[in-house]
Amino acid sequence: MMNNDNSITSETKLFGFIAEEAHSSRFSSAVNKLFKGSGINAMVIPMNIRPDDIVFTLSQMRYSKLSGAIIATEYQEDAAALVDAVSDSAEEEGIVDLIWIENNQLYGDLIMPRALDKYAESENFKDDIAMRSLCHYFYDLTTGEKR
Repeated sequence: MMNNDNSITSETKLFGFIAEEAHSSRFSSAVNKLFKGSGINAMVIPMNIRPDDIVFTLSQMRYSKLSGAIIATEYQEDAAALVDAVSDSAEEEGIVDLIWIENNQLYGDLIMPRALDKYAESENFKDDIAMRSLCHYFYDLTTGEKR
């Protein structure tokens, strides 16, 4: 059932967006629009987390009401070290940009490169978006190099 009024129910899947300046970013509202437009009853909640609190925050996530979290670039290495298991791509890169929680276990994955590859193949891709972005995935995608 879609979340039409932006309210959170007991069925709504909640995901954190963990960043130092999460509330300043429009990321959460953009993803929430995508969820709503796709009829998905889920919400992303921005979570401003200081560097000295990231270890505590991630370690306690396993007991939270969250279904998972999207991890901003500044905390992706920390996240990879704190999850219980990682995907092959996350292990290869040594970073995690998505955590999901099952049975109080944290599972890490690296989804942004796959999402950007898929987006870059679409007709909606604008090359100049890479120039405006601070995300290293855009740089990797458009140059073929790794920073």
